[in-house]
Amino acid sequence: MTKSKAAYLFATQTLGKESLYMWTFTFAAVLDVKATRKKWNHLLTLLKRRWPKLAGLRVFELHKNHGLHVHLVTNRWIDVNVARELAFLAGWGRIHVMRIPPERASYLAKYLSKDRPECLKGWRMWAGFGDWDWTKVKDVVFDSLFCRIYRACKEAFS
Repeated sequence: MTKSKAAYLFATQTLGKESLYMWTFTFAAVLDVKATRKKWNHLLTLLKRRWPKLAGLRVFELHKNHGLHVHLVTNRWIDVNVARELAFLAGWGRIHVMRIPPERASYLAKYLSKDRPECLKGWRMWAGFGDWDWTKVKDVVFDSLFCRIYRACKEAFS
């Protein structure tokens, strides 16, 4: 398991205690990764302006035929019709949402286990948003003999 996947799984445990909502945002046409990220940032800004207490986790998935999708797990219900209007303003296409129990939020971690496509090298595959304390990749520390030796060498030789 990668540190990124472990951090995502820890974060899902703190997001919601009662019910969560899983969203999928797609486009009508295939866009490049950079354009998709810009449109995602625009949509997230609109969503957070409309629902200031909205918090969640975002995961990118690169589909072979349909380009980049954005999967989202949110901590609260938001009106899907309003979300569709905001998504339309930000240049998005189809939206799907369903209520999930908190233990299903880890489902999106499967996308973090796949090989990272070359076009996504250096990009964050997942991130949290909103006002809550999610686990970040840098917070995860693996404990193995190699890791202990590496940390000791790093500390000794900086």
